[in-house]
Amino acid sequence: MPDVLIVYASRDGHTRAIVQRMQRRLDGRGVEVRLVDVDSASDLDPSAFRVVAVGGSVVYGKHDPRLASFVADNAERLDSCQTVFFSVNLIARKPEKRTIEGNVYVRKFLDALPITPDHVEIIAGKLDYPSYGFIDRIMIQLTMKFTDGPTDRSTVIDYTDYDQVDAFADKLQAMAEETSAVD
Repeated sequence: MPDVLIVYASRDGHTRAIVQRMQRRLDGRGVEVRLVDVDSASDLDPSAFRVVAVGGSVVYGKHDPRLASFVADNAERLDSCQTVFFSVNLIARKPEKRTIEGNVYVRKFLDALPITPDHVEIIAGKLDYPSYGFIDRIMIQLTMKFTDGPTDRSTVIDYTDYDQVDAFADKLQAMAEETSAVD
């Protein structure tokens, strides 16, 4: 049985970079990992994996609805493996927003799921004004203004804690090994 499936949605590429880093770490430890963009996940059988991690970034206050659809469409099959949800978002740049209680975006997403994940990880994202289109830049600047974040349109700040990302990959490995021991 393959070890870990990571189904992700990435709008600007940062979430993809995070899951690729996790894949490299896990591959280096002999853990079989399959990364799949949510657009390509419809024909997958999640029950063929020990651990299934599903997640993506927050855009305009919401996670990609295709992630929730994937979970809903596969709810019964996800019962046979350990499940993880991860969120990459800019409000998580503040430590108190890296908890389910402190992150309204994550709470709303989890409340809408037909399953309860075994683990939830909230990761701070990347602010990259120069790469955003006009509308996105304005909307993110407004959000940042309301949350006391940077609004200068030349700002590029990667808030991601890569030690946290590595520890998250280690958590996926431990979950896969735990499941393997039970098999």
